[in-house]
Amino acid sequence: MAQDIMAFCMRQTQQMAQEELRQRRRGQKCSEFFAQILKRNQVSCEIGRFAGIEMARRLCAVSRVHGGSFRLSVELLTRAALPEMYVCGGQASRQTTATIHRFVSARSEWEALPSMPTARSFCCAAGVGGKIYVFGGEKDQKAAFAAAECFDPVTGEWERLPPMPTARAGCAATTAQGKIFVCGGLVMAWQVLDAVECFDPQERRWRRMPSMPTQRCGCAAAGIGGKVFVVGGQLADGTVLDEVECLDLETQTWEILPAMPSARSGCSATAAAGLLHVVGGLGSTGLTIPVVDRLDPATYEWKQPLAAQVSRAGCAAGAAGDLIYIVGGFDSNRQDSDKNELLDVKSGDLLELPPLPVPRRLCCGAVITR
Repeated sequence: MAQDIMAFCMRQTQQMAQEELRQRRRGQKCSEFFAQILKRNQVSCEIGRFAGIEMARRLCAVSRVHGGSFRLSVELLTRAALPEMYVCGGQASRQTTATIHRFVSARSEWEALPSMPTARSFCCAAGVGGKIYVFGGEKDQKAAFAAAECFDPVTGEWERLPPMPTARAGCAATTAQGKIFVCGGLVMAWQVLDAVECFDPQERRWRRMPSMPTQRCGCAAAGIGGKVFVVGGQLADGTVLDEVECLDLETQTWEILPAMPSARSGCSATAAAGLLHVVGGLGSTGLTIPVVDRLDPATYEWKQPLAAQVSRAGCAAGAAGDLIYIVGGFDSNRQDSDKNELLDVKSGDLLELPPLPVPRRLCCGAVITR
């Protein structure tokens, strides 16, 4: 009886050992098969893109076999996460252009993209959901138009959108709460607007917002939290403004804020490191304003200007984290610029990047991170 029990136990032990060995072999084959699959860069990159950069990094750390394949995925994902600055339209050699260029941070170079359906200068742009939206503008100093167009970097195609309710040039665009706000501008000479209109990219519809307290063109706008800030610009009689106004999207009311330290028109504004930064523009003397003014959106207090000198107007600007891209425009001598600079708002350093392929002014742009 005892021998039978021992024999039964031995058989069970052997069967369990054999099953465990089969599972190990199966697991080893699966691991080898998985490793072979991950050696294909496209597969590992797609898995890494789905899992995200942080998970891909963890896989690199915990698995020697599979981690090696994910290292390329991490590198490519990191590059893809770097911001890209898009510059659209404007004037080059006094000719209104439809061209669009993208500065690829990963390669530190410019590349040409399919041109806009509409050639335009004195236009405005905003980036939402990984796409670039361009609004308004004019050509050959004629009446402004209401054209609205969208570029998808993934497909490389432009799409015509419902036009703005109000045709305008010299307007400012910004994003807040996933929507785009177009502020101010002019229809033609001396017809300056106080109109603000909101475009919802999901519903593809325009909505009229409360008008600004001040009519202005050549202004700049930036969205921070649930508020839209509009700065600078000029009146119909050419008066350059230092006025700053803020639209609270929750209450739908405008508030007049402390004036900018420097009156300016043709400037750019963007949010970086929690502050509103106003870059470039022309002062009341017709000369460019070199200082970068900074507003705290929580206290409405103007901080000490940055030491960096950005002496241009009619340029494009876009922010990514603590960095602001400043592209194109013209100087006090009215010479078109091909400058592309990166402003670190934390240190105040201004880094010169590869120049634009063609100098241009009165262009617009935005930064997106895919």
